[in-house]
Amino acid sequence: MTIDTTRTRVAGRMALDLGLMVGAVLLVSPHGSGIAVHEWVGIGIAPVILYHLTLNWTWIVQVTLKAFQRLPTETRLNQVLNAVLFVAMAVATWTGVVISVSALPALGIYPVRDIVWRDLHSVSSYASLALVGVHASTHWQWIARSTRRILGMSLRRIVRPVSIDAGLPINLEGGSR
Repeated sequence: MTIDTTRTRVAGRMALDLGLMVGAVLLVSPHGSGIAVHEWVGIGIAPVILYHLTLNWTWIVQVTLKAFQRLPTETRLNQVLNAVLFVAMAVATWTGVVISVSALPALGIYPVRDIVWRDLHSVSSYASLALVGVHASTHWQWIARSTRRILGMSLRRIVRPVSIDAGLPINLEGGSR
């Protein structure tokens, strides 16, 4: 039995990314999951985000080295999006630690209680969530290709002609089916 290492590697990356997405969704409503779960998931997701960055480090370095050169618009926008997303997540994580009411006090650390920090946490968290959605949508083709690869499906797009009138497949011998 032969193991397809490419499929396994891609499946691992997809699982990691899906886990990050689920984590982001869990973090949306601290009152829904409970503040303790919210804080521990927020703390726990930080190293996973750093691991995600290390997996993509070659791209980050290559594009950053070309920062002042001519790049395709899509690459430049992706670079800016990723940088803003990183800053928003870093601020959300840091401010979350600063205003912790459950996780850090459980460790004997009592952070500050300040509305400015809480507001900054809210703004950066909502910005992070929106940017995660945009980030995922910009990588949609990779997600679709990778899913097809993992499932062992052809990577070619299957294009089926459809009738504009009824949305039914066209009988190429003449007329609609």
